[in-house]
Amino acid sequence: MVFDEDKKRKKKEAEEFERIVREMERIIEDAFKTAFNMQPFLGGFSLNLEGEESPGNFEDYGEDEDIFEDEQHIYVTLQLPDLEEDEIKVKLKKNALEIKIGDEIREIVLPVRVKRKIKKTFRNGILDIELEKVREDIH
Repeated sequence: MVFDEDKKRKKKEAEEFERIVREMERIIEDAFKTAFNMQPFLGGFSLNLEGEESPGNFEDYGEDEDIFEDEQHIYVTLQLPDLEEDEIKVKLKKNALEIKIGDEIREIVLPVRVKRKIKKTFRNGILDIELEKVREDIH
């Protein structure tokens, strides 16, 4: 009888711990977005080299991408484990960022014009891309 009560108590404590962790993750995400005035945005699609298009939101690829913008920049972070930097090609194409990874092309339609310069870093399977927005003054 004591064993069953101990088991139930441990299960309840584990469930409470998981709830607290989820809540902390939500709070941290909200704080990060607020602190840096960053908002997730945009849709995109994937196109394999055979020409088959998969429309949808870029977030559909899973939790290996983060895309944010602030007033001056657009930031893209991709988790690309088991890849080498030379296997990844990044370029701007009209109003989109094109990322070629092996035989797959991912395209992110950008919400604003950006400068042609792409700042990228690749470390430990993480690709970070920073694009500077073109400032459009209204006179």
